[in-house]
Amino acid sequence: MTAQELDATTVVARLSAVMTPIAEREGCALGAAVNRVTGEDVVATLDMPGFDNAAMDGYAVRAADCASADGLQVAGRALAGHPWNAPLAPGHAVRIMTGAAVPAGADAVVMQEETRTEGDRVFIGQVPHSGLNIRPRGEHVRAGTVVLPSGRRLRSHDLGLAAAAGATGVTVMRALHVGVLSTGDELHDPPQAVSSAGQYDGNRPMLLAALQRAGYRAHDLGIVADRDETLVAAIRTAAAQRLNAVVSTGGVAQGDADIVRRFPALQFLPLALRPGRGLAWGRIEVDGHAFWLFGLPGNSVAAYVIFQLVVAPLLAHLAGAGVEPPLTLQVPLAVDARTRPGRVDWRRGRFVRRYGGIAVEPLQQQGSSMLRTLSEADALIAIGPDADTAAGDLVDAIPLAALP
Repeated sequence: MTAQELDATTVVARLSAVMTPIAEREGCALGAAVNRVTGEDVVATLDMPGFDNAAMDGYAVRAADCASADGLQVAGRALAGHPWNAPLAPGHAVRIMTGAAVPAGADAVVMQEETRTEGDRVFIGQVPHSGLNIRPRGEHVRAGTVVLPSGRRLRSHDLGLAAAAGATGVTVMRALHVGVLSTGDELHDPPQAVSSAGQYDGNRPMLLAALQRAGYRAHDLGIVADRDETLVAAIRTAAAQRLNAVVSTGGVAQGDADIVRRFPALQFLPLALRPGRGLAWGRIEVDGHAFWLFGLPGNSVAAYVIFQLVVAPLLAHLAGAGVEPPLTLQVPLAVDARTRPGRVDWRRGRFVRRYGGIAVEPLQQQGSSMLRTLSEADALIAIGPDADTAAGDLVDAIPLAALP
């Protein structure tokens, strides 16, 4: 790593410190709230559970009665949603199913495997302690407590919790609006014919899908030709659409046609990683509207890696969720690996069985433009910054399934 190059974590920390999250909030039905960011705390309207209930199928009893050699008289039955409403009299038991309300007077539930029945009497094998197999009211959540804090990205289980706590909708941050464009005279969209020196653009579909999966509103700004005026036109379109951010690919090297890197409002940030090496970044204001632009490399894998390591956490910060670094595991490397020292080489790899557990093995092909390698991989693997990593050494691995 050179003196000018920064690791991804440092870049995210520095940029997030000067990027103000959106402040607007709106109401949202639970069914439409997955991956949205909470704008207010979600507070339980009731105790969970709302009553003492059975954790097992069995018999609700008074623990003190269970020492009787004569057994207990079975007074009736309690099912989930159909309680036994009478108080439990001394010397009696109530047949009870999991989730059913425990009758008043009962202080234990004996699981049915520890009982035997003769006619309408039940015999208890071992005297239970008070509270056995009973879920007390409010054990999980008390009414008035926060079940989901503000600033949380909502997953499917969060929506289940919100509904169980009595919510019919949630207040969320307004969805982030993000545009995506690709630069390059060589790029085309299928089914348009490809020129002799051209190729189809896979970057926009990849990034648009990632943004949509993250819960943002993704806007396709199309392919921009390698001319300064076409980039200016795309930027004006982004401003007219009131976007919060734009993610571009291509045009960030130092060639004659690299229009993004030389755009006046942007600065290039060199990164101590491969593939990609860096991104262009800056705040652009046009016609009274400002947005952030992130210029990624044109090579697809490089664009993907820098998007996931740097841009996705920054977009999460803008969306009000705070910086969300990718889930990173430490697992053994399955084979020896070498890389240029000083940088972290994020290679594509597969999880394999090794060393009595799970390890990661890099794929043979690692080209920065080989998009197929991402589809063949299970994880991004961090090799470096040391030149040599031995088989069995722990390395950082980011499961691709955990990424948007």
